Amino acid sequence: MEFTQALPTTSASADRSKELLSNAVFGHKQKATLKERLFAMWFRQLVYTQIWEDPVMDMKALNLGEDDHVVTIASGGCNALSYLTANPAKVTAVDLNHAHVSLVKLKMAGLRALPNYDDFFQFFGVAQASSNVRVYKTLIAPKLDADSRHYWEGGPIGFRRIRMFAKGFYNYGLLGQLIGIIHWGAKLHGVKLNDLLEQPSQQAQEKWFDEKVAKIFDSKLMAKICSSPFALYNLGIPPSQHNALCDEQPDNMAQVLKERARRLATVAPIKDNYFAWQAFGRRYDATGQSALPPYLMCSHYAQVKANVDKLSIEQSNIRDAIARMDLHSVDAVVLLDAQDWMSNEEITALWREITRAAKPGARVIFRTAGVTSPVDVCFTGDLQGKWVRDHATSDALGPTDRSGIYGAFHLYRLQA
Repeated sequence: MEFTQALPTTSASADRSKELLSNAVFGHKQKATLKERLFAMWFRQLVYTQIWEDPVMDMKALNLGEDDHVVTIASGGCNALSYLTANPAKVTAVDLNHAHVSLVKLKMAGLRALPNYDDFFQFFGVAQASSNVRVYKTLIAPKLDADSRHYWEGGPIGFRRIRMFAKGFYNYGLLGQLIGIIHWGAKLHGVKLNDLLEQPSQQAQEKWFDEKVAKIFDSKLMAKICSSPFALYNLGIPPSQHNALCDEQPDNMAQVLKERARRLATVAPIKDNYFAWQAFGRRYDATGQSALPPYLMCSHYAQVKANVDKLSIEQSNIRDAIARMDLHSVDAVVLLDAQDWMSNEEITALWREITRAAKPGARVIFRTAGVTSPVDVCFTGDLQGKWVRDHATSDALGPTDRSGIYGAFHLYRLQA
């Protein structure tokens, strides 16, 4: 089914992405490096088809209640939608990237337009059927705003972006493409990464990784590739985060990534870890209900569909979004790993806005590429003594994150 409408090559949202990402990556500097400019340009594309932070762990840390207002960075939208299973009063999602905003809006429109769970899962869970293009045009598109339709019905000549859902959506995006290259490279070493999905136990997963996959990271070629930040831009790792990830020793990056990949492959039984399914299998488990994001599970479908109007999405810097919110109107904030991009001054400014908007007892969670929290040194002046890291909860939950790719998890609480 062809789209005949002529679309302009750019949109206001795409232009807004350019501005927001440039400001986020190097806006605080008088002069940006070539690496930073290239990353800001690269990141304006669809990066994540799925978010890579574990929403189950998020909800354990935040202990969401029915009166809570959650503010989160959107990314692929999986977590913002999954928080609806906790039945909060409101979820506000924000993102710099218009592609991610358009993806969240597509998922929300799918919840509103598709008649049942099977149709919803076929479109967003399996995401690989030619009929999805027809479903989009007849059912979902009428529920979308003009900017989102522009994104999904636009794209390179001869390939509208919505056709990703016909060809296998989770193979796309910068990260999906990089995972495909990694699978190709593993085959050169005689390794089929999707064999992880057949392992009968966590112990078998560990044995398989150590015998089959570890050697790939130990190769000279992998060490060379990983030492360059350019090779990791598809992971969404900016130059500043690259330095934190390898502790400013690029030669160690291959071993750091090996340790993170091993954790991803072994942190949970494969039947329960949808992050490992995506990394090693390039898909979700279409036969079960445990290796899925909560919003895609059949058991949560009715609740997520009923609560979809509690979710709003906007294209914005998260600090600016919170600055527009009322005093004492926010209960929980999810920053993902965004602070790894920021200078100390930017972190201080962000937390001043969070503190102004936060209700008593508010919670903030975030991940870091390294182990150390970047915020404590920024709590000076009027922020001093306001926020305290919950060490017990942070350190207990961090190792359970099924995505396994971060150095640490941090939960902070607003003090009375």
